[in-house]
This record gives sequence, structure tokens and C-alpha cells, in this order.
Amino acid sequence: MTFRPHEKLIYHITDISNLPAIMESGLLSDAVMAARGGHEIIGYPHIKQRRLEVITVDCCNSKYVGEFVPFYFCPRSPMLYTINRGGTGRAAGCQTEIIHLVSSVGKALPDDRDWAFSDGNAGACHTSFYHDLTAMADLDWSAINARSWQGKTHEKQAEFLVEEHVQWNRFHGIGCHNASVAQRVGAVLQNSTHRPEVKVKNDWYY
Repeated sequence: MTFRPHEKLIYHITDISNLPAIMESGLLSDAVMAARGGHEIIGYPHIKQRRLEVITVDCCNSKYVGEFVPFYFCPRSPMLYTINRGGTGRAAGCQTEIIHLVSSVGKALPDDRDWAFSDGNAGACHTSFYHDLTAMADLDWSAINARSWQGKTHEKQAEFLVEEHVQWNRFHGIGCHNASVAQRVGAVLQNSTHRPEVKVKNDWYY
């Protein structure tokens, strides 16, 4: 089967409270959000700091990982598991408030900014980065697509990175934990001329 990198779906998880700002300004990198403030953070603060100040993307002029908007190549990520268990400081069971913003590699590729992808968790020091779409076929797709990933946590967390921001109209879908959240998302989208398809995707959660 021919590998088509442009068709690969990518997923970004965020708190539902961030949706109005994303609709207005697009999905922003941690570096941009740190400068602006006012964004509900769902990840590890110390890892976000490491991505902003330590780990660089060597194939993109050694810009910091935190200068890029991150996506996973799968829903139901290990990070969502950690967040839902209360590992990042949020209350256990908080996944119901987290939504998946869905795009594809082809839609998210920027016209005038850098992009890259990693072979694992982009917050880890031993991760490799690439700027060649043909190399995407060599990622560990069995780990990325697995429901159980013991021993492959790093590989499952391969990331697609877009410098600075991703425009709101590059997203075609939003996955939600339950119908109540989907209704809330739908109500927010009433204020937008671009309305991605909203679906209840309970199997994307724990």
C-alpha cells in the first residue's frame, strides 16, 4: 500500500475553554501563548518549559520545540492518560473537558513557516526530528496506532510540528468525550464562519 503522508490525520488536545481563542487567533505555539498569557494549560509545566528553553529542532535551524504547535498522529494519547489520572496537576477524571482538534498533515503544512515531525515524544532529549515527508513512513506506526503501547510510549508520542500557529480553517473535525461536551462545542461554533464537524468519539478517551 502506498504511504500518503499528506493524508495522515493529526490531533491536538486542548481544554474546551480554549476554543473561543483558537477560533479567533488559530492554534498557537507555547512560545506565542507564553507571551500572550490567558491560556488554560493541560500539560506538564516543567516539560513545556524544557520545550521552550532546552530542546531544539535541528532540521529547522535549531528553533526550540516550544516555538511549534504540536500534534500527535493518534487520538487517545499517553499524555491524555496522564492528564486524566491527575498527573499534571489537574483533577483526576478531567478528560471530559478536553477536546481533540483534528486536521491532516496536508492541511496543516504551512506555506511560509517551518515544520517538522519527530520519531517520538518531542519533549525528550533523545528524540530525532525530520523535515522530509517521505521519512514519515519510517515512524513506528504499529505503536502509534496501538490501543496498548507498553514499552512503546516514546514511539507512540511521535509529533507533527508547525511553527508559530495553525489557522482555524485548517481543522476539519473536533472529537469530544460525550454528547454534552459536543453540544457545548456546537454552541461555541455558532459564532464561527468555519465550523469543523463535531463528533462524540468516546473511544478516543480513557
